[in-house]
Amino acid sequence: MLPYTAPSSAPLMVATWTPQRGLVLTSPAHLFPLKFFKFAHRPNLVVIAEEFPTQKAIMVDDPSAPGGKRLTFTGPVENIMQAVARHMNFTYTYILAPDRAWGSLDSEGTWTGMFGVIVREEAEMTPGPFFYEYTRYQAVDYTSYIFSGGYGILAARGRPEVDPWSFLLPLSPLVWVGVMTALLVVLSVMLLLPSCLPSHVQDPARRATNIFNCVRVLLQEDVRRTKGWWWWERVMLGMWMLMILVLTQSYVGNLMSLLAVRYIDQPYQSLEDVLDDDVKIVMVKSTNIFHYIRTVKIGPLRELGNLLGTERITINKYTELTTSLKTIVRDRSHVLFDVDINFNNMLPVDFSQTGQCDFYISKTLYANAYLGFIAQKNSLLTPELNKIAAALVHSGLYDRWLKYSQPNATMCNNLPRIITVTTVLSLANLWGMFAVLGGGLALCVVVLVVEMVVADVKRSK
Repeated sequence: MLPYTAPSSAPLMVATWTPQRGLVLTSPAHLFPLKFFKFAHRPNLVVIAEEFPTQKAIMVDDPSAPGGKRLTFTGPVENIMQAVARHMNFTYTYILAPDRAWGSLDSEGTWTGMFGVIVREEAEMTPGPFFYEYTRYQAVDYTSYIFSGGYGILAARGRPEVDPWSFLLPLSPLVWVGVMTALLVVLSVMLLLPSCLPSHVQDPARRATNIFNCVRVLLQEDVRRTKGWWWWERVMLGMWMLMILVLTQSYVGNLMSLLAVRYIDQPYQSLEDVLDDDVKIVMVKSTNIFHYIRTVKIGPLRELGNLLGTERITINKYTELTTSLKTIVRDRSHVLFDVDINFNNMLPVDFSQTGQCDFYISKTLYANAYLGFIAQKNSLLTPELNKIAAALVHSGLYDRWLKYSQPNATMCNNLPRIITVTTVLSLANLWGMFAVLGGGLALCVVVLVVEMVVADVKRSK
């Protein structure tokens, strides 16, 4: 019996056998035809699909379809189905899930969305793509993977900001350690070498002056003269002055550059950053991550699962993501937690519409897994679908379809967090310096008052 033919159809006679004549082939078909690898009668199969950032549902004119309209999709999903249909010789009709969801296992143990349609055998297959997951694997057949992905965070980038404390950046802690170490070495030499002189030429006051001179050079002040310079004093002080000159000029050059720097805030690089903040989270309805976060025992995904049903979680369909991206995600009150492959297609669309890269993707991904399309459990279509999926991966066709499914596909990749601008100096750039200056002057006044009080106390005694 040929697959997908009416029950009343006659079986295909491929051969007969009698004791007298033996085996006689009666059909051009093989004795054991691979009837599920390439169909003989071009049947029409039911395929379920759903909108995705890389694929859009559209209605096209088709006089042979009910109502003169036929559902189809754009993007890689349609390319996949055309390749599979040509290879296996069938036609296909798209349907949508009743709840327009991808599907997950609900609390009653029932599969929803597209997954539920496949489990109930109301459709033969779906190009998905679906994440590999053990609970799903028990209910359907997965094909070979077509790509891998994980769940990440999409958030709005901050606006370029001035860092008033940028004048501290040129001198890192390691530089300060080096400067202080060099100062200690110079002071040590200034203290130890006079001890080698005869006692009648040693001058404690001169030694204190030399130490004070080294500190004054570091603070860009003048040098106090002594009664006479020993040659080694001149050498050490000259080397110290040269080192401080190089350090100062380097600092000045870097400081002028840093005053032109603007920092773009990207605070949410992991799920922990989101959970520790008051920002709300947008998730896609009925995806496999819901089952995972309900069952995982520890970690940030467990904390995310605890937020289900609260005001911090907003559930969207895929068709609603674009609206959420343009409104609540752009105003930085929400972030989107979904598959990174979606983000890689949403960002080019937004760039094409606005001409700006207003969003970024977190560095940390969760629930990394492979994705493939699925068929009914124990489906005889699965072996050939595996071959086609492997061919799409090895040939690079699927990656190419994904890359060129949207224009400007790479415009918002690897966005810098620091930019430079050409602008005049303002109080916004320099108030940190004035704060340090004012704090230093205030500290000097306090020290002066303390010294005066202490001096008066000593005189009174």
